[in-house]
Amino acid sequence: MVALVLFQRATGRELWHLALPGQASDKATRDALLDLQDAGKARPDGWARGRKLWCLTKVGHKEAARLLPPGTKLSAVREQAPSAGYDEHALDVAATAGHLTRAGHGSPLTLTTELRHPVPGRTARYADLVLRDPGADVPVLLVEVDRDNETVGQLVEKLSTYTAWCERLAKGADKIRAKAARHQGAAVHDHRHWRTVYPPTGHEGYPPVALVLVPGRKRDRPGTRPLTPEQQAAKAERDHQRLLRRLDAVEDGSAAYWSPRPYPFAGVTAGNYHLALPVVATTLHMLDAHGADAAVWRRFGRDGWHTLTGALDNPDGDRLLAVERRAAAAARRAREQAEREASRPVCTRCEAKLTDAEWDRARWGELVCSSCQQEEADRKRAQRAAADAETAAAEAASAKNTGSWWRRS
Repeated sequence: MVALVLFQRATGRELWHLALPGQASDKATRDALLDLQDAGKARPDGWARGRKLWCLTKVGHKEAARLLPPGTKLSAVREQAPSAGYDEHALDVAATAGHLTRAGHGSPLTLTTELRHPVPGRTARYADLVLRDPGADVPVLLVEVDRDNETVGQLVEKLSTYTAWCERLAKGADKIRAKAARHQGAAVHDHRHWRTVYPPTGHEGYPPVALVLVPGRKRDRPGTRPLTPEQQAAKAERDHQRLLRRLDAVEDGSAAYWSPRPYPFAGVTAGNYHLALPVVATTLHMLDAHGADAAVWRRFGRDGWHTLTGALDNPDGDRLLAVERRAAAAARRAREQAEREASRPVCTRCEAKLTDAEWDRARWGELVCSSCQQEEADRKRAQRAAADAETAAAEAASAKNTGSWWRRS
């Protein structure tokens, strides 16, 4: 019930991934829905994609609401209107939520739909799905599901709106300090409103946005012959390639929002992601085929496909900056040492280079190394010893002569 109260209507397949992701099939979910129907808490509400749609009754909706934290945004109670069509976009959002949950990213208790992000002077942005799970590998993720019914420009505008929302200052923030913090790495976020709404992302940059693309479904004309399996496979491949080209166009058009800024340091290739909007993208077809924990995510600005956690990481961000700055500091020390060695004086006697201690002593005296100083000291000591010996011998001889004269007298 908790999963169903978030999305209003869903089939057993979407609810399977949300409520019982560990099950091998959706049979247990369908059985649970039948039990809820017998208890008067759920009822069928039409069909979608060959599967039965379900929604909660007023009794089930009220009971499910009590299981959720206060303030959780709930869907409205679905009135009995069998003639009303179903919202395929809502089903795709529920399917995306199910794939994230099954991959270990969030749960029905950490998911919210249609969350408002107001921006002064612009139309508020409602995120299709928001994952908010503090302390998890992916603590926050804003999800936009596109059914191929918006232009590339509209998708780019969505990313610009998210960027503008992330740049909003927190209530009472000092504008001067906030402006100065733009050049202080992570300190920039201490002044931003988004930090009061979402938990820390665990990475540099704003809260990440995920784009999930779905090929638009066109209603077949009456009398149209169904596609053969081969034709369906060919169409699916064409749709997939078209969506990938669409991703390329959105990536190119939104580079101003997701691109890291260059650092003004020589020899640094790391990017400053603190003012960038991390954008990852995939297709619902890839999620269906491989799951959200597989390498099905593309990070705007990078090549290849990655896992979600890998795509959100910034290996060329602060960690690389620290490595490059340590390397630059080591190179600077080596260069300074080489320059010092090149200017190191030599002993004026033996021409050996002076040690640091000898160099310091030499600043107030002669440029002589310790060995030559020791040799000079030994030579002088030997000279003094020889002189002392001569003096002693002379005194001894004088004393002997004086003693002999007295004896003769």
